[in-house]
Amino acid sequence: PMTHQPVGRSLPTNIAWVSVGVADMDAVRALWVDELGLDVIARRTGADAELGRLWDLPAEQFVEQLLLATPGADSGFLHFVQFSSPADAVRQGAASTDLGAKNLDINCTGMPELVDRLGAAGFSFRSAIGEYEIDGILAREVQMPVHDDINVVLIEVLSEGFEVAFTRKGYAALTSFVVIVPDVEREARFYKQLFGMQEILHHQLSGAAIEMAAGLPQGTVLDLHLLGGPDNLFGRMELIEYVGVHGDNRFARARPPATGILSCGFRVVSLDEFTGRAAEHDIEATGRTKADTIFAVGEVARLTSPAGLQICLHQPDT
Repeated sequence: PMTHQPVGRSLPTNIAWVSVGVADMDAVRALWVDELGLDVIARRTGADAELGRLWDLPAEQFVEQLLLATPGADSGFLHFVQFSSPADAVRQGAASTDLGAKNLDINCTGMPELVDRLGAAGFSFRSAIGEYEIDGILAREVQMPVHDDINVVLIEVLSEGFEVAFTRKGYAALTSFVVIVPDVEREARFYKQLFGMQEILHHQLSGAAIEMAAGLPQGTVLDLHLLGGPDNLFGRMELIEYVGVHGDNRFARARPPATGILSCGFRVVSLDEFTGRAAEHDIEATGRTKADTIFAVGEVARLTSPAGLQICLHQPDT
């Protein structure tokens, strides 16, 4: 389903997919398909020896997989994996300032009505809808805890210039993948140099509005870098450092068969070119092999970001 190459460029700039472990795929369907209206791009059931080889798990650990996306999007896919013997959730009992993959951001339109509809369907929210402004961009935001200790953030951009295609239910996913890191400048440099991501936004946020929206301790300064391709709102990387605040490091917990957000993946035109460029920055790509998985048919390799996020690289078969 994802065999095309990035058009007109050799660097990916946007996240192709995010992999998420789950204990029950019915919860995924109830939220992401039924309520949010994402398309099922592909589905696999039963043992998966290929993914087991990539993730160092027995083939029998895999019960079902879904690959979901907003209709028309070519990045920001969501890869859900149900394990037969799931381990604890990555963010089970986590504080809002803990390091690691934190949020799956979903743009929406008509947020108050959508929140009412989700509430009627049994979903809950961490707080009321918050409204804030960044660099003249006015937005609404609300955080919604969902299955497997995952935090979904609904965002409605009220200013012009951030138009995106929505599902029939009024949602667009995955627009941004939010990761909390200990050194945001170093992490941002990694994605810019290796993946060609551009800086869409850099801002330091503080104050009651963002504290309420993000569930942060009073006085927290949030240093935010939004990276990606300027013309593609899907699959952007949002890196955040909570300045002066200590959070537990949860990156090492994101190992299958843990549930919650596990890793992300990028499509590259040439793994040879990419791994050579990574080596120039003293970054080693490992585990290179051929793979036939729901998210990748072709050659794959793995990287770890400076903060500890697991990344899959995929060179599609032509």
